[in-house]
Amino acid sequence: MDNEYVLAMYDIRGKQEYIYRSNRIKAIVGASAIIRDCFEDYLYPSAVEFRNNLYACDSRESAIYDYCKEDTNFSVDEFRKRMAADRYIGEIIYSGGGNFFVLYKDKKVCIEVNKLFTKKLLTDTCTLKVICTYIENVNFQQYQKDQKRLYEKHRFHEAKEAPSIPAQVLPFTQVDYQFSMPLYKTQAVSRSPLVEEKVNREEFFKFEKYWEIEREERDCFGERQMDKLITQKGEESLLAIVYIDGNNMGAKVQSCLDDTDKSYESCIRALRRFSKDIQKNYITDRMADIDKKLEEKYSGVQEKRKRRFVIYAGDEITLICNARDAFDIAKTYLTNLPPNNSACAGIAIFHSHAPYSEVYRIAQQCCESGKCKMKEERIEDANLLDVHYCQSGIGIDLESIREKEAGTLISKPWFLEPPKEKVSGYVTVEMIEELAGELRKTGRSNIKSLADYAKKGLTALQMDLKRIQAHSEQKLDFTLGGKIDDNRMRCMIYDIVILYDLWFADADNGGGGKQ
Repeated sequence: MDNEYVLAMYDIRGKQEYIYRSNRIKAIVGASAIIRDCFEDYLYPSAVEFRNNLYACDSRESAIYDYCKEDTNFSVDEFRKRMAADRYIGEIIYSGGGNFFVLYKDKKVCIEVNKLFTKKLLTDTCTLKVICTYIENVNFQQYQKDQKRLYEKHRFHEAKEAPSIPAQVLPFTQVDYQFSMPLYKTQAVSRSPLVEEKVNREEFFKFEKYWEIEREERDCFGERQMDKLITQKGEESLLAIVYIDGNNMGAKVQSCLDDTDKSYESCIRALRRFSKDIQKNYITDRMADIDKKLEEKYSGVQEKRKRRFVIYAGDEITLICNARDAFDIAKTYLTNLPPNNSACAGIAIFHSHAPYSEVYRIAQQCCESGKCKMKEERIEDANLLDVHYCQSGIGIDLESIREKEAGTLISKPWFLEPPKEKVSGYVTVEMIEELAGELRKTGRSNIKSLADYAKKGLTALQMDLKRIQAHSEQKLDFTLGGKIDDNRMRCMIYDIVILYDLWFADADNGGGGKQ
């Protein structure tokens, strides 16, 4: 065993709470970028500061070897050489799935670096919490055993985790109206036109991060003004948050380890390849696919990329777009995922003045409904899509909202394609589009009344469908050739009617309605 080395794992806690504590889109984007760059912005400088103090030098060179920048495989011999020199005090061995693993020179280095790291986090983020768990006595021939020890110790730390406590205030302290946190400094919350406000420390640094990456990643962000994403101001101000998250990442990580021997060299190389593949398959290529789809859809229009990416890291993408484009975007993303990769997409449609944090929560819960469906049916890989049209209050959970609005009239989540496993009563996107095509033949006036009849009951719906069939010159088949039963048809019709004008009214427009 290599007794001097320490294997450490970093886990960022409460990410969603930290990101969506604000309803301001710039602060949300800034918070997500702080989390994405957390280790590069705070851990790396902490390691440099400790190394410089340790060796009484003033070097700006990195103190933690980053394989992502050097693009090399892991080698135990090379690692030992780097740790024997004065330049490096640790090496990143893997980053992915929300976790960050570092192999440190020794226990003292790990502890002292983390003291500095924690101080920097508290100074600039206030409430963002990162748990670091480490194990000693690493065995370079048994990575999976060391990983198991590390995870067991980490679960113990998670159980003891204390909730973050906001900064205390005195009776005369100025506080923000939403979270009662002390106000810190005046910050630019908009630059076109310039608007400045006094904000709390947490939000101050979220805006600072936003303005930094807004300059560096302007092309990735897309449209910054939400008013330019809506169809027509004063007429239809509907936007959508699309939240997409990969499935079963933990199982996929374990699967890639099972195909290697047990040594650190083999396992870490496999993990690094996996991490790069995830970034390519779930983020880089899919962002390009989304832009290509929008450019095709808005061919000839000067402003083609009508979307705004909020989060794009790991296996997760969140974006804001015109509500009419959300179906095309989610379908394009899921369709183009490579084999053996899958994700669930959640879409929340809302009016542009609604609070983003609440709408995001609905989109996340839509995504989670797909994952719950997979667990219920014991499905390992499937692409599912769920959507909710926020027409009334959004301050409660999605299940309660749906129970109040529609009862059991829910056909979602929809599978992108028929599941390989035996699943009763499933609905696919193709089935929804096929039934929408049948409904389209009946005329819009007939379609809009069907939602009310569906809510009244199956008998009422069937009577109205027979009336429509009797007055139609076209042959109408609302069971899709017997593929769906009456109850499933009822649920599907209700969901289609709610979204009809946005997604299904115009078949020649890619399922996105009129522009």
